[in-house]
Amino acid sequence: MASWSEKPAYRSIRLPRHRLNTVAKRLLSSSPSPRSTSSQTSLITVVCISDTHNTQPELPLGDLLIHAGDLSVDGSFDEIQTQLTWLSAQPHTHKIVIAGNHEVLLDPDFIKAHPERDYPSNRGRTSRDLIWRSVRYLQDESISLHFHKKDSLEGTTRTLNIYGSPWTPRYGLSAFQRRRGEDIWTDKVPSNTDVLVTHGPPYKHLDGALSSGCRYLAQEVERSRPRLVVFGHIHVGRGQEDIVFDGLRKSYESVRAGEAGWMTIMFMALQVLCTWLVPVKFRKCTTTTLVNAAVVSGDRHEYQHPSIVVKI
Repeated sequence: MASWSEKPAYRSIRLPRHRLNTVAKRLLSSSPSPRSTSSQTSLITVVCISDTHNTQPELPLGDLLIHAGDLSVDGSFDEIQTQLTWLSAQPHTHKIVIAGNHEVLLDPDFIKAHPERDYPSNRGRTSRDLIWRSVRYLQDESISLHFHKKDSLEGTTRTLNIYGSPWTPRYGLSAFQRRRGEDIWTDKVPSNTDVLVTHGPPYKHLDGALSSGCRYLAQEVERSRPRLVVFGHIHVGRGQEDIVFDGLRKSYESVRAGEAGWMTIMFMALQVLCTWLVPVKFRKCTTTTLVNAAVVSGDRHEYQHPSIVVKI
């Protein structure tokens, strides 16, 4: 019989494949990253925000301002117009906005199916009555923007191709949502896209502890490989991640998905060795920066975070 003075022995809980995933993550992080191919003197400053939910945070200066949806709380006309007026008053050269699942006014099919969400305060006003001014709205479409950088006497003009889409896997009753498991992303993003703006995150990338991101979006990001991907939706996933889509990354993803084992770990070790033997400048791969730019967090949106700034 144990005495009361004895302390119970605690054992740490190890999830299945814990050691396998840990080794795979360490191998991935030990590989040198390729350098950016952009000229350091003609970089474009991108200010990223999402999920402001009627708040109007102070924004730093930049060339391009991106809002990845959920400007509002209820998605009423007055809420959205107030946010658009605030955004259009910002000094950035270009401003891009997509809708989030809260912007019900921008989803006429949703309003038609759920007329109770056409709030009395709208007074018959629709998305066609919104005043966008200098804000560019993207919904499943691309735009090419030009930036003149004064890095020499003549200056340099850079062009960014930007694609925006609001769709997320269904959760609750909200706008711009599709049945979870439905593939709406395959071959959707143009191959020349430099910046991809979506409301929700790709699966397993800044998508919270429950991995609430979209698998098909993750596959499309890997296929199209834009320089920058901006999103929000999952507030707790806020942050920034740089990834390189090469053979090492593909092996890592297969291990993390439970599709590979120790043989792939051995292959990853060989791949890491090769990346150290081959000079970075000769590696034919680029970095994709993922940004979850959610501004608010907390059950009542009581916490506010600054924008995330990326130079590309």
